[in-house]
Amino acid sequence: MNKITSPFTHTFLSQFVFIQKLLPFSDDEIKKIDTELAEYEQVFLNPDIEKNLISRNELLASFAISKAENSTLTLQEAQNVYNLLLANEELTFISDKLKRKEKLTQKDYDKLEFFNIAKTFRSLSEAPISIDNITADDIRKLHQSLSFGLDVFEKYLLDFTVYKSGNFRDNDLIKVGTYTPAPFKEIEKGVEELILYLKSNKTITGVAVFHTALYALHPFNNGNKRVCRILEHVFFRDLGLNQKNLYSTSYYYHKQKQRYYKYLLYSLERRNLNHFVSLIQEALVLSMIGVLKLSLSAKRSEFLSNQTDDDQILLVLKPLIKRRELQFKNLFAAVRNKMARQTFVNQLQKATDENIVLKREVGRTTYYRLNVSVLDEEALNRWLTFAKKKLSYIPDDIKLL
Repeated sequence: MNKITSPFTHTFLSQFVFIQKLLPFSDDEIKKIDTELAEYEQVFLNPDIEKNLISRNELLASFAISKAENSTLTLQEAQNVYNLLLANEELTFISDKLKRKEKLTQKDYDKLEFFNIAKTFRSLSEAPISIDNITADDIRKLHQSLSFGLDVFEKYLLDFTVYKSGNFRDNDLIKVGTYTPAPFKEIEKGVEELILYLKSNKTITGVAVFHTALYALHPFNNGNKRVCRILEHVFFRDLGLNQKNLYSTSYYYHKQKQRYYKYLLYSLERRNLNHFVSLIQEALVLSMIGVLKLSLSAKRSEFLSNQTDDDQILLVLKPLIKRRELQFKNLFAAVRNKMARQTFVNQLQKATDENIVLKREVGRTTYYRLNVSVLDEEALNRWLTFAKKKLSYIPDDIKLL
């Protein structure tokens, strides 16, 4: 049996092992899908759909990172805060409340936290940090940007963990579940070794290892997940992935929050980087596939709206935007609380007569699909087939065409 070793020599980090051959994907396999996605975007993606995907991703990536910190913010509230950012306005209501000597609330905190994340994302899009030039000071500045103004809430919120914005942790009081991070006196040296490792391993896997090991160090008093996720996003783009910023691993982590924490804790508690690095690879590949699914749904929706303006037909056929084909019973199940069965049957028959949907019968079972064919389906089928061979788990919203 081959000796299992650590990619690090630092006292604390050297406890963590990593075996690259056990990962589900190679870097070349991930890069191939991203290259195909870029080619697809160039040839087949409608510019309006692309613009919507980019805008949606910027919002959802920031929203997802805030949700990792158990934010109470709704997506609409996040959109309202994001609109301030788009208008180049600052978030002043907190300072205004303090001037009026009013108490700050959890919702106030969540809005400022989200604003900081979204603002940091946008500033890094304009002036990204590169792997070649990253320093420990850059990581501290990133934390400072993400945690700006948040420590004022120590006076107003219970069980608040201060950030000490822009400063590495100066105590050994922090725990992640049963896991104890690096002693604070070893953080500076540990971060420096991680940076050297990343510069020597400018690969997709290298970034994933860096993310996992940086969180294992837990260099800051609070806000470590935010720092790690944003650096991951920026570094993947530095490697040439996701050049149009169409997808985000952070949003995948948000949708798979239970598995995200499960595999993160597995890596920490078992001192095995593979668990979380594998999840990062999964998030990358399935996020790319998710872009194709969103594009396909957008094209189906566009087809449907061009075929009819009948609200009842649109209601009946709406489930076919996200699913290529559905049985009669499943199609009806989606609207049974909004429409009588006979009305549903009549509208579905009308849509069939008008050639908006195609009917397929297998024995006594009837299936329906929109009468539209797009190249996205072939690519999506191919990518999904590949992913299913490599992964033991694929979420239903991605797995189903």
